[in-house]
Amino acid sequence: MAKRHSDQLGNLESLFLRLEELVLANSGEDEFEEIFKLLIAKLWDERSGQPPRFRLWDSDSKTFAQVSGLLHEANKAWPEVLIAIEPALTPEHLAVCVGVLARHRISDNDLEVLDGFFEFLVSKSAKGAKGQYFTPRHVVELCVRMLRPTLDDTILDPACGSSGFLIHALNYVRRNGELRTHAELRKFCESKIWGFDLDARALRVGRALMVLAGDGNANLIRLNSLLKPDAVGMFGSADGESSLTIEDVCRTRLRRHRGFDVILTNPPFAGEVREKHLLESYDLGKGQGRIERDVLFLERCVQLLRPRGRMAIVLPHNKYAANAFADERTWLFEKTRVLGVVGLGRNTFLPHTHQKASILFVQKLENALLAKDDYDIFFAISERDGKNSKGQPTMRTDGSEAEAWDRIDHDFDQIVGAFHEFCGKNGIMFGE
Repeated sequence: MAKRHSDQLGNLESLFLRLEELVLANSGEDEFEEIFKLLIAKLWDERSGQPPRFRLWDSDSKTFAQVSGLLHEANKAWPEVLIAIEPALTPEHLAVCVGVLARHRISDNDLEVLDGFFEFLVSKSAKGAKGQYFTPRHVVELCVRMLRPTLDDTILDPACGSSGFLIHALNYVRRNGELRTHAELRKFCESKIWGFDLDARALRVGRALMVLAGDGNANLIRLNSLLKPDAVGMFGSADGESSLTIEDVCRTRLRRHRGFDVILTNPPFAGEVREKHLLESYDLGKGQGRIERDVLFLERCVQLLRPRGRMAIVLPHNKYAANAFADERTWLFEKTRVLGVVGLGRNTFLPHTHQKASILFVQKLENALLAKDDYDIFFAISERDGKNSKGQPTMRTDGSEAEAWDRIDHDFDQIVGAFHEFCGKNGIMFGE
């Protein structure tokens, strides 16, 4: 018999599992969409500053009407987060779910819990089959702390999903004493934070999380990041695909754009690209009948960086070691100064996959002629990746209630410190 999840006050994870159980078992509706609506209505109610409306009223129909009203208000303030605004649950069923959720306050909790719940729901929509795995947030934080984004940096994730890299970059800038006012925060999000992805559901999650992290004004746009202007041509792209490119967006929204200062990304590992119009637009794709998707993402990211821009990209281990990808590595050394490689443990992406991966850190050369044949590269291998063999986070024993970076048992602090020491000794300057 399946275990029935309890609703423990203050434990959002138990709450979310209970909500999923209620919606899935008793309504037949899409559990993601209906729970997502409930969370958006609750967030809007908590942030409105008005007496609570997300609660049980004297009738199920009145409760339904109040939730519907909250969703319509939220949709006006936070466009592109919701698709269908009205709840699909019956008034009776909605009231049961509201009764479970109303006792909790979710605005006061760390984003990691909401993020983790959305990860749980979205991953059930076959993201893993596409090789798209949510990056553990302490791994995201590692990348951010290594590259040290600043207030002046324009930051991109071209495979942003639920925007974990972008939210952590925003929080890093804010933590370091910048973005002191709400107006400064809004301006930074509107001009400096950029994310693109093809997964519409994950993007809506990202927009909802950005509402909490940065007032929801980051530029999160649905398009195929691999599509380049020279792949589109005058007749548009193949197969009815939207021909909008990242360059199109930058041309209309960014002034004097010469490329992004910081790219943080974990592109899809799985899948091959076979479309000729795409392959021929890439150095690494020319003359090929097919190529792995993450190889094109690597070239695309380097191309999107400004000269001296810096990047952290998560790639499967074979891209660093296999003979089959020697040409790709040669190309990379011609275009960038490879700063370092951090090997991640095999448990890092569990429970989704055992795929072994490493993080590549590079800085784009101002001119290919500046490429050097011999220089030092930072290498590190994580021996404590913060996950056990079941994919569950392993916690430190001090009982800390701080953010995930401090609670999870990892050795990333030492890696970050050693990397910055390496950069200082080698005259590599950024994030100052």
